[in-house]
Amino acid sequence: MGGQPLTVIEPIRRSRLYQGIVEQIEGLLEKGDLRPGDQLPPERQLAEQFQVSRASVREALRTLELLGIVETRAGGGTFVRQTSPDDLARPLTGLISRGHSLADVIEFRGLIEPAIAALAAERITQTQLAELGEIFAAQERKVAAGEPYADEDTRFHELIGEASRNELLTTMLGVVWDVMRESREQWLQTNQRAHSSLDAHRRILTALGAHDGDAARRAAADHIKSVGESILRLIGGSKV
Repeated sequence: MGGQPLTVIEPIRRSRLYQGIVEQIEGLLEKGDLRPGDQLPPERQLAEQFQVSRASVREALRTLELLGIVETRAGGGTFVRQTSPDDLARPLTGLISRGHSLADVIEFRGLIEPAIAALAAERITQTQLAELGEIFAAQERKVAAGEPYADEDTRFHELIGEASRNELLTTMLGVVWDVMRESREQWLQTNQRAHSSLDAHRRILTALGAHDGDAARRAAADHIKSVGESILRLIGGSKV
């Protein structure tokens, strides 16, 4: 049995008809008129409601499926999917890793992380600041002892992402980190520029503690630029 009629649908009067259908269904999702698990009406019924051809409806449904918004289930029927950040991450990982240079990926990271740091400066809690301080102190001890500090370095950046409270940005950053994992681990294993990294983290931590978004953005940008240049010197401009 098909889904209930979508009573708020308006006729589509655009040259790219399928795009108008996609936008209206996305709008219904944003307003909560459609929810994960809901079944869309049959193709014929959608065509009548939108006042378009069934071919346009099929094209719209294919687009929505590629975007991860709907799914066609065995036995028939198109349903709204339960989406998660991982649904965005999977296609992004393939897009970023498909033949792009390491320099491109580092540049991309350099655009995202300063924005995350600026947001975190405005939104970070005292509890998160205290935890960040503990992570920094642990990294400082390991650097002084000449020990690897990859776990502390990773957690430092992850916590800043959590403090930004922007799941989309942190999902994108996670994709970049996954793509860069091998080259980043090679760089960290050399323990190069360990004290410079500490100085950069100290600047970021100070800016976050002062809730100074501009200072946090600058400190993060300088840090990513420095780390990126070091990785490129070590690894070279190879593909990721």
